[in-house]
Amino acid sequence: MQPWQKSAFALSFIFGTALAYSAHPVDMPHHITFSDSAHDKELHINAQLMDSVAITNLTNAKTHYDNSMSVRLFASGKFTDKFLFDTRAKISTDYTNRFINFNMYNPDEGIPFNKQSENKRTWDLFAANVSYELKPVKLLAGFDFLEWGPARRNHVILRGERNIYRPWQDSSSRIPDAAPTPFFGYQFTLGPIEYTQYAAKLYEKKNLGKYFHAHRLNLKLPKDITLGISETSLYGTTTEAASSNPNPDGDSTGREFEWAYAIPFIPFVFQEHLQGDQDNISLAFDLSVKTIPNWEFYGELLWDDMKSPTSMFDDSWWGNKWAATVGVARDKIEIGPVNLDWMFEYTHIEPWVYTHHKGGGYTYASYAQSLGSDLGPNSQELHTELTATYNFVKATLFFGAVAKDTAFGGRINDLHTPESAMDKKFLYDETTIRYKELGFTVSVKPWHWFSFRTSYTRFFGDYEGYRAYASGSVQW
Repeated sequence: MQPWQKSAFALSFIFGTALAYSAHPVDMPHHITFSDSAHDKELHINAQLMDSVAITNLTNAKTHYDNSMSVRLFASGKFTDKFLFDTRAKISTDYTNRFINFNMYNPDEGIPFNKQSENKRTWDLFAANVSYELKPVKLLAGFDFLEWGPARRNHVILRGERNIYRPWQDSSSRIPDAAPTPFFGYQFTLGPIEYTQYAAKLYEKKNLGKYFHAHRLNLKLPKDITLGISETSLYGTTTEAASSNPNPDGDSTGREFEWAYAIPFIPFVFQEHLQGDQDNISLAFDLSVKTIPNWEFYGELLWDDMKSPTSMFDDSWWGNKWAATVGVARDKIEIGPVNLDWMFEYTHIEPWVYTHHKGGGYTYASYAQSLGSDLGPNSQELHTELTATYNFVKATLFFGAVAKDTAFGGRINDLHTPESAMDKKFLYDETTIRYKELGFTVSVKPWHWFSFRTSYTRFFGDYEGYRAYASGSVQW
């Protein structure tokens, strides 16, 4: 281990945390606050210094060390009681013993960064949102993460900024964070009915438009049951080289923002037909049942270009694409002074899900990352975890089994053509990576200004080895 790696590793155990970037630091008092005398207008400012290190040793790969140090700034408040805002920024410096490639700021390379040397890079990220209440309507806008569904680990509809370590995605030339997206929208609330709609800009290639629309009807039913029904629409300008896509409708040069999708209450599947049946439309359902106190049974189902609901299990046509997550959780199991939480979740994603035959301008992705589950097409995961909380200490024991097919149709940028096979095969034995992971996470937060987290994961199967991680922060 190099001297800088040793010092970084030591520093990570002196300072500590595992605070999510999107949320305001948990239980953190507002050290800097500006407001008028009536507190009608308020501005709260916080700052956080964070350091982390990861040691990864997997089959057929050199042991590598990755250190990340960041400064994080948070600002939130209100202009009136109905006009709220929240913003946060992160400036990071990463060190590694692996070679870092140049980044040319093309979105299909992922989140951009500046290469400082063979083993050092710097990058930054921000997110912000505002809301204005005009009952029964709330206006929404921001450059932020969009998340829908009750899943606790793998959202298949909109995953927001959740990031889960996947060994096949581990690269020194890829920023693991999710990317925010600019959007505007609104939310209507009428008793137990809530309707939300977003229109967003995505990023695939420089100077080429890619757009995303989503709307959702959320129904709060008796017995603490919540049902969600949503649609998404995605389209953009052709990103592939001329004549490289043999599909007859592959050319969509000059696609612009379709304002009809921004009008509320119009089913996207009908609107798409009126616009020439040329966009990537999906329909989704999600359900959360909390009828039994402290229990939750939940599920998410995404239908992507299927002929009909009865064709879900018909593998004779590649376009019968769907993804689902089902889970059960038990919260607040009190054993003396210790609180236990348990969850079990299974995710199944068919081949070709999130892809589109018209290419990158239509894939369900931004900055080379899926808007849905980061498992990607043709994959599955079984995951369970048990969390114990005592005072300021939280410990989680987890186990997972993952399968990921690397064959054609298993990557989000794969392009199905008229020459491609018309059937599909879920998790073909010869091309599927399978592994299990067993590990633990421990986090402590004895004071509001000091936090610490460490984790260890052991991998078995096609990936053998371990990954050790520690992160920490001081916040003010």
